[in-house]
Amino acid sequence: MLLPDLSVWNTGFVVILLGAATYTDIRWRRIPNVLTLPAIGVGLLICGLTSGWQGLLLSVSGALLAPCLVSLMHGGRGPGMGDLKLAAAVGAFLGPVLGTVAMLLSMIVGGFLALGWVMREWGMFGHGRISSFVGRVYSFGRKTAPNPDEDVSRATIPYGVALAIGTLLTLVVCQWTGSESWFLCSVIGAATP
Repeated sequence: MLLPDLSVWNTGFVVILLGAATYTDIRWRRIPNVLTLPAIGVGLLICGLTSGWQGLLLSVSGALLAPCLVSLMHGGRGPGMGDLKLAAAVGAFLGPVLGTVAMLLSMIVGGFLALGWVMREWGMFGHGRISSFVGRVYSFGRKTAPNPDEDVSRATIPYGVALAIGTLLTLVVCQWTGSESWFLCSVIGAATP
């Protein structure tokens, strides 16, 4: 058994958690502990009750692996602690295999969101300043002091949105294709030696 039981309870709690985390991350750029820490406990409890000790161990390993993946892929600089706790909650509900798939999809979605966010912040949409945008992208990696008049908080990207979209995509594919599908068989085949 490499996957916890994806029951209606698991899916429902994850969808509610992701909706609330997306709202708070967009509105205040925070994912509060009131959402994430109880969600980790509920994920452990549900997986333990529905799948026994094996489900509990899968839930614990998913809760530990998912934030490690997010942190490693960002070099420890990108996500905030709320994002990492949200990843742990998702891993607690989905386990290590589907949690890994959800985090990898979230990273891809996050890249596209970051590109769109940067293009919007730098005035690409509606102004048509392609040469200015290319110049800014070229100088993006250089260490320069921020302008004192510039609002630094606008430059942050709500990564909880990417985590929500990547996780929801994983859940939709799993629910749509079923447990005996090519998708889950290939994911499990890649996860086992």
